[in-house]
Amino acid sequence: PFPPSFSNGDKLHVGVMSSRLWALAETLAEVFGRGTRCTPTCRQQWHMDHLKVAMCIYHRVLKLSGEFQPFDDILKHNPFELGASDTSEYTFEHTHAQLMYMLESVHAADGDQSDFKMDFSLAVKPSTISAAGNGVFVQGKAIRGSVLALYPGLFAIPEHGPEVYETIMERNNKDEHKGYAIARMDSILLDANVEISSIDDGDDSTWPEYYTPETRRNYKMLASKKNPYAVGQYINHPQEQGMQNVQQLAFDFPTDFAHHLRPYIPTKLISSNFIGFGHRELASTIVYIATRDIEDEEIFVDYRLNPSLPYPEWYLPIDEEAAR
Repeated sequence: PFPPSFSNGDKLHVGVMSSRLWALAETLAEVFGRGTRCTPTCRQQWHMDHLKVAMCIYHRVLKLSGEFQPFDDILKHNPFELGASDTSEYTFEHTHAQLMYMLESVHAADGDQSDFKMDFSLAVKPSTISAAGNGVFVQGKAIRGSVLALYPGLFAIPEHGPEVYETIMERNNKDEHKGYAIARMDSILLDANVEISSIDDGDDSTWPEYYTPETRRNYKMLASKKNPYAVGQYINHPQEQGMQNVQQLAFDFPTDFAHHLRPYIPTKLISSNFIGFGHRELASTIVYIATRDIEDEEIFVDYRLNPSLPYPEWYLPIDEEAAR
């Protein structure tokens, strides 16, 4: 029932496990008598990432309410003397609220960025890093703790099994693809090698040919409209320490998410017919949250490539301990 571990492998970088997925992972482990790949070290890193994001979001909340507090003071005094679940609930609640506002803005503007109520937009254009291809740039100003971008694509979950995962990875590593597949800590795999908004659930011809009919049935009409903030696959890895300015975090859209905004959710499950336990969320993605104020500049995220595998020539390790 568990796919081979692609987390931190090949061309993948890793998101952070959502607290709402622990229950399913642990249930599967108990039923099948196997441990999850999220080790105690992984859990510790998951909590540290949530704590970092929580403090960034807390800084944003204070700033927007007029109760500004220097971020260094927040780090020093740490208002989150909470358990991992409490911290993750805080990040989920505020990330969810920001995403609602973002998607409402996209919906209201009907795709015209000039009408957005957001304080910033995103542009995909040649990166400031030589030979890195395109990158993602903030146009305007985003304050620390702001949700900037989402990762799009079709997503597979562990119950899909190793054959589906291997098919995605084999295609991902072929020359004609850009390597836009990404694994989260909970082994949910997102494949952004296809333009998600061009897929029609009822029209097989709109699906990538490497998804067979058995693996591409989806009963939710998600990602049917373009979302200009769903450009996470173009965010580059920094080439110097200190360049990183966003943190990636796993996010799962709840099943009660507003119906009129669902077309702007940029991911969809590749299949739902076979899942014994049922996917408990509407859709899974990765969000990118600003870890400092960003104004009219490119954004970078630590890819956290697996330190036990050979690094590509272009890769600079930023935090090997976190990548483990």
